Amino acid sequence: MSFCTELVYFLYLFCLVETSPIVSINGQRMELTENEVKLLTFNFTETDRPVKVFIQSSNTEIFTVIAGTHHNITDGQYGNFSTQIHGEFLGRAELHLYVNKYFQGTQPSEAISERAVNETWYKVDDSVDIVVKRADSPLNTVFTSIVIILVCLANIAMGCKTELKEVRKTMRRPVAPVTGLLSQFILMPLISLGVGYLLGLNAALWFGFFAMGSSPGGAASNIYCYLLDGDVSLSVTMTFISTLSSLALIPAWIYSVGVNVIYKDIEISIPFTNIIISLIGLIIPVGIGILIQTKRPKWAKFIEKLVRPITVIFVILVFTVGVYANLYVFKLLTPVTLLAGALVPYCGFFFGAVVAFLTRHDRQKILTIAIETGIQNTGISIVMLQLSLPLPDSDIGIVAPIICSVFTPIPMAIAIISYEIKKRCCTKKPPNSEKMGGLDKVANAENSEVKGLSYQPVTEKGSDSEADATKEMEEDGDVKQKNGTI
Repeated sequence: MSFCTELVYFLYLFCLVETSPIVSINGQRMELTENEVKLLTFNFTETDRPVKVFIQSSNTEIFTVIAGTHHNITDGQYGNFSTQIHGEFLGRAELHLYVNKYFQGTQPSEAISERAVNETWYKVDDSVDIVVKRADSPLNTVFTSIVIILVCLANIAMGCKTELKEVRKTMRRPVAPVTGLLSQFILMPLISLGVGYLLGLNAALWFGFFAMGSSPGGAASNIYCYLLDGDVSLSVTMTFISTLSSLALIPAWIYSVGVNVIYKDIEISIPFTNIIISLIGLIIPVGIGILIQTKRPKWAKFIEKLVRPITVIFVILVFTVGVYANLYVFKLLTPVTLLAGALVPYCGFFFGAVVAFLTRHDRQKILTIAIETGIQNTGISIVMLQLSLPLPDSDIGIVAPIICSVFTPIPMAIAIISYEIKKRCCTKKPPNSEKMGGLDKVANAENSEVKGLSYQPVTEKGSDSEADATKEMEEDGDVKQKNGTI
């Protein structure tokens, strides 16, 4: 065997490390948990000249090489060498191999260690994918189960306050609901996709924000619309329609964009069956709530009252058990991820309002569509990510909806406070009506007994309210005549 053939074969084994590693999973891939140490072994063939090998982590925050970073292969030596890696923090990174001899399948690289400053190193194209996961925690399992239960109860409550009559009435003029649906499932996914791309987020975080942007509207939007004098019927209708539509649209977005754009350079298996099953499991409670509202309205009213206690319990749970079980989240709260968590909902509010304005809706509907577009169902996105993505992507991905849920209420709270102040302090009093005999109409109405004048509220001509008001005033006058007041 010639030297070139032998060297190429030797380096070929370096590139295809899966034929030689003792510890590996699914090809050129190794999985380990945080603080776990594993041994990775490489075989090499006989060479006729000395070769130095250096092993390095692409991201020392994910894993580090704690032993066996440098290896010297002498003339005529063959066998194997090993290296130890230590899992530092959940995520994905690569283990790269460098050699000090050029061969096919390598590319020049900068000096990689202080010991090799004066040497030229070449990077082997292929690498070993290292995946670091969190260790299984019973507390985290309990927390996830409680979150699923609370989300299902919240969806039942949402169904209880969804009156199909109002939905049908709103859908008679479907321009506003269709505008909201398009904003919800076209505008928001594109916004979250663009934010993740522009900020250079890693694949798992990017996917988390994308899943959040592809989720249906949240039930909290109905409350915000009520407090800001929006179109509550439209809000409830949009929330109901988007929740049902998510069954088809979320898998469509994830299958088309999530796999082919976000995870195009990473080998990952996204179980779409699990996504669909989890969505069905979260939408069924909405149907149960609607059934209760239709068949047992009194039960529905009682269940609606449980929304606030459930919300309070959910918030307390998240900031106590949830924080303790997911302390790793704080390590991922970088300025970039916080910025992304604010941009996704805020851009949704803004562009949702722009779309509603361009489609010539009135103020109430513009406000409602903007709120429905920016507010996502955080619970559905968290449950879907936890049940559908493999580790560690699911743990990293849920950080996105958590951050969004923190930033979303801020502009809503500011808007509600400003609106209440405006109503109480800045609203002009209605101008005085024309005076009649030195007294305004209101005074005449109050003193009609003395003046002998009959006061009737002005109603729309020809309406039923006018006839009822006139009849009521006439009957009142007859009673007063009998009592001698006129």
